[in-house]
Amino acid sequence: MRSRTHLAFGFLAGLLSLNYIRPSNYIIYFAVILFAALLPDTDHPESNINKKIPVFKFFSYIFKHRGFLHTLWIPLIVFVLLYKFGYYQYGIAVAVGYGAHLLSDSLTKAGINFIHPLKQFRIQGFVETGGLLEYLICGLVIVASVFLLIL
Repeated sequence: MRSRTHLAFGFLAGLLSLNYIRPSNYIIYFAVILFAALLPDTDHPESNINKKIPVFKFFSYIFKHRGFLHTLWIPLIVFVLLYKFGYYQYGIAVAVGYGAHLLSDSLTKAGINFIHPLKQFRIQGFVETGGLLEYLICGLVIVASVFLLIL
């Protein structure tokens, strides 16, 4: 998926998470979610996050695209660390944004292996990255977000 789609999924997931958590600062909470929604793609040298924050390009030399950084391990580790140091809400925000990225990438034809490098647990969808269907899905996610905002 493209970065705009990951951001749209992250924002919608953040809105849905508000049913379960009341962050002390909504702006920081959503900023963390949106940042985390882009983080898995630091393993791709041409990703938007690597273009905007070049220091992250380092990860693209270490990890292959849709490998280890596209797993449940990273948000789990970050959540545990933030929780341990008293930043529970932001640990949740990272998990929500990162999870939204993983979920949206699992809809693509390339899919992802949620528990790489362990067992094969690849989930693949039917969406072509950058294709018309992705744009339609992104639009629907944005409409759903607007709908939730006005409720």
